[in-house]
Amino acid sequence: PFYQTMALSFTQEYFHIPAVTRAYTTACVLTTAAVQLEVVAPFQLYFNPDLIIRRYQIWRLITSFLFFGSLGFSFVFNIIFLYRYCRMLEEGCFRGRRADFVFLFLFGGIVMTVSFKTFRLVCNYFRFSLNGYRVRKN
Repeated sequence: PFYQTMALSFTQEYFHIPAVTRAYTTACVLTTAAVQLEVVAPFQLYFNPDLIIRRYQIWRLITSFLFFGSLGFSFVFNIIFLYRYCRMLEEGCFRGRRADFVFLFLFGGIVMTVSFKTFRLVCNYFRFSLNGYRVRKN
């Protein structure tokens, strides 16, 4: 029947996607779907350094890169662009170098996380200094 052929072709096409692209795209779709189905709350996924350090919620280091917000037009475009560019990189520049591609993801995630923390500190400094707040020494 037609539905078996269609399911088989979908499965074959899915497994022809390069491994890292397939894993990351699938994780993003599943994470967003879990939030939409209210299996997980979005507040359990966002990046929060205090909860990561004090409560050992290490998953927040990863899940903050997997959740793309609510399902909708922007989500579809984000997934399409993610899939397309990850696949182009994995089949092009990183052909046969899967570990290098994974390292690129890890390095990019670390740089974004550190720069976010640094940016937040700089913003807080300027906010308090421009508003005339002074730290009192007792």
